[in-house]
Amino acid sequence: MPRTTDELIEELCAYLRIPSISSGDGDPADIARAADWVADRIRAAGGTAEVLPTAANPLVVGAIPASREPAPRVLLYGHYDVQTVAPLDAWTSPPFEPAIRDGAVYARGASDDKGNFHALLAGAADLAADGALPVHLTVVLDGEEEIGGHSVIDWIDAQPAGAYDAAVVFDAGFVEPGRPAIEIGVRGVITGTVTVRTGERDAHSGLYGGAALNAAHVLSRLIAELEPGPDGRLPEPLMAGVEPPAAAEAETWATLPDPAGELAIAGIAPKGPEALADYYLRTTALPTFDVNAITCRDAGANRTIVPCEATAAISFRLVGGQDSSAFWAAVQEILHERAPAGAELSFALRGRSDGAAFDPDLPAVRLARAAVEEATGMPCAVTRSGGAIPLVTALAGKGVPTVLTGCALPNDRIHAPDEHLRVEQYALGVEMARAILTAFGGLGDGAA
Repeated sequence: MPRTTDELIEELCAYLRIPSISSGDGDPADIARAADWVADRIRAAGGTAEVLPTAANPLVVGAIPASREPAPRVLLYGHYDVQTVAPLDAWTSPPFEPAIRDGAVYARGASDDKGNFHALLAGAADLAADGALPVHLTVVLDGEEEIGGHSVIDWIDAQPAGAYDAAVVFDAGFVEPGRPAIEIGVRGVITGTVTVRTGERDAHSGLYGGAALNAAHVLSRLIAELEPGPDGRLPEPLMAGVEPPAAAEAETWATLPDPAGELAIAGIAPKGPEALADYYLRTTALPTFDVNAITCRDAGANRTIVPCEATAAISFRLVGGQDSSAFWAAVQEILHERAPAGAELSFALRGRSDGAAFDPDLPAVRLARAAVEEATGMPCAVTRSGGAIPLVTALAGKGVPTVLTGCALPNDRIHAPDEHLRVEQYALGVEMARAILTAFGGLGDGAA
C-alpha cells in the first residue's frame, strides 16, 4: 500500500532537520547522521546499505532487489549534503526546522537535493513494498556534491563496465510549473586565471603613459579575443568536438519559457537581440566564456599608474564531446599567439571537468520521457543542464544511459534563504519515480 503524501512529507521533514552542511561551516557529526539516516531508509525499503568512509564525507551505497527475475540493473543517485544557510537572518523560518507554508516545505535542502531525491527513493520503496519493482537498484548517495568532492566519481570509476543498464538522477526539475523535463546533457567547466605582466614595476602615468605597455590594456584586448562572435560561437579552436543538437532537443527550445523573462528573473540584461533568439542554444549546447573577476594591482586605490600586472579570473562551460584538457591548452595557445611583444602571460588552472551528452533516442531516455508524461499528464521537455554535474559525466564515460530529472522548480531558491519545495511537486516526483522505474523494467527487451 503506497504511503500517503502527508506521511512522506513527515518523513522528509525528519531528514531536513539534520543540518548536513558540507560547505565549510557544518559539523561532521551531522554529516554522519544524515548518511546513517539515508542508509536506514534504504534498509526500510527492503534493501541493504552501508556507509563507506572516504577521505572527506561518507558515501552511502545500498541495494534494493527487484521483485522478479531477470531484471535490468539501475543506479539511483542523489546527495545528502546541503549548502550553508548564510545569511541566517534572511530566512523567514529556521532553515533546519522545516515549515510548511502556502503549500510548500521550507528548509535548507528541501529542493536541492534532499526533497528531490527523497521523492525518487519513496517511489522505489513503494514499488518494492507492493512487490512491483521490476529492476535491481543500486542506490548511491554523495556527501560531497556541494563542495565538488570526488569520492562518488572514484566509486563509479571502480565499477566494472556494463554494471548498469541505466541511471536515474533526481537533481534537476521542471523548466516551469506544468512542464517537467529530462536533461540529456551536462556541461563541463574550466576555471582558471590569466595574468599579464609588462614590466618590473608600476610606472608613473604622467611620465610614461601613452608610451609604456599597460598590462590592464593588454589583458582587456586578450579577453576580447576570446569573446564569441554574433552567432555565439567561440574562436574555432575552442569549438572542437561540438556537435549540433539533436532534433528533439532543438524542437523543444521553441516551447520553453521566454528568454527575456528568464534573464529578467535573474536580474540581468540580455547581451543583445541575437542572444535572445539563440538563448537555449547558447546556454546549453554551445561552449561559453566568462570573465568572473579582474584585478589590477591596487585596484581600489586612487593611483595614477601604468600597471605592470593584471589578472583575470576566467571560466568556460564546455559541452559533451569536448576535451577539457585540450580546450585549456587551446585557450593558452590563442592568447600567447595574440599577446603583443613585451607582454608575458601566465596561467593557473583551478579546476576542470568534461561535459556529457546522451542521445534522446536512447531506449532509457525514450522510456523515461513517456513515463514522465504519463505520470504527470504534462508534456516533457528534452533539454540540457547549463551546469556541470561531474557524476553524470562519469556515468557517460562508463556508457550508462542517464536520466537527469526531478520535481524541483526554478524558483525554489536553492542555495539561498527560504529554499523550498512545493508539496504538489514532491507528490509529482514520487509518481514520476514510480513510472520511470516501472518503465525501466522493459530495458533490454526491445520495448523502447
